[in-house]
Amino acid sequence: RTGESQENNELVLRFDDRGVIVRASTSIFRGEDRQVLGALMVLTDITALKRLELQIRRSDRLASLGTLSAGMAHEIKNPLVSIKTFAQLLPERYQDSDFRETFSNLIGHEIDRIDSLVNQLLRFARPAKPRLKPMHVHEVLEKSLLLIGHRLYQKDIKLTRSWEANVDTLHADADQLEQVFLNFFINAMDAMKRGGELNVSTQIGTGEEWVAAIAHGNGESQEILRITIRDTGEGIRGEDIPHVFDPFFSTKDYGTGLGLSVVHGIIQEHGGQIEVESELRKGTAFHILLPLVRFDSEVAAA
Repeated sequence: RTGESQENNELVLRFDDRGVIVRASTSIFRGEDRQVLGALMVLTDITALKRLELQIRRSDRLASLGTLSAGMAHEIKNPLVSIKTFAQLLPERYQDSDFRETFSNLIGHEIDRIDSLVNQLLRFARPAKPRLKPMHVHEVLEKSLLLIGHRLYQKDIKLTRSWEANVDTLHADADQLEQVFLNFFINAMDAMKRGGELNVSTQIGTGEEWVAAIAHGNGESQEILRITIRDTGEGIRGEDIPHVFDPFFSTKDYGTGLGLSVVHGIIQEHGGQIEVESELRKGTAFHILLPLVRFDSEVAAA
């Protein structure tokens, strides 16, 4: 007689208005002629484990917000200095029309900087839950590339694309993924100051081949859609790679460093991961790995 293990499932059971999270695993027992003799179901209470996971995620976010608060003080202080200077000089130079026009434009720009920073901070601190729907990722990639086409031309950057994935359906938020792709595209263009090549490709593989973190709850690997965004820019130092998704970490001379933190959070909310490979003076590649979900074409287009 042999036992066949079936897929683990997580369930929420209610007892006296109290929810208990359990992992259910079943085994089917068959005789020598493959006839079913019986079945065994084992329920494991994983409520404490799930609560611990939630506490860890909250602790990580609180630690990140501590870093954010320090960065916020620095980033907001600079535009506030300009606004304060204008306010102090305005009474004595009010009749100077050139002064009023110059500083009026400057104040508008500095307020926009603060507004942008606060919005990025809110997206990081309170990331919106993705509205998951069936979608084709190639369509979102093409739309995002269309938006940067003129800038690629201006910066003398050659675009190549390779859609090797014959299935590109995901259960995802198309607007959030567009934000992710645009962020990576803009970073790639900024890294190529003297022209270069931007390559965008897709492939299908399994979690075992690419990243163990993307797997079913029972540890079984599943099909993964990998989106690779590769540039021929300046590259990232090896010691900096582990920190590229830290809030306010940036290798640029400008910007807040919040963009990749927000992007990383979006991909995690979609059950995915991001891997980075880079070499100084040769370029950088970001690999976005997301669980592939096979839909009928009509469903994904709806």
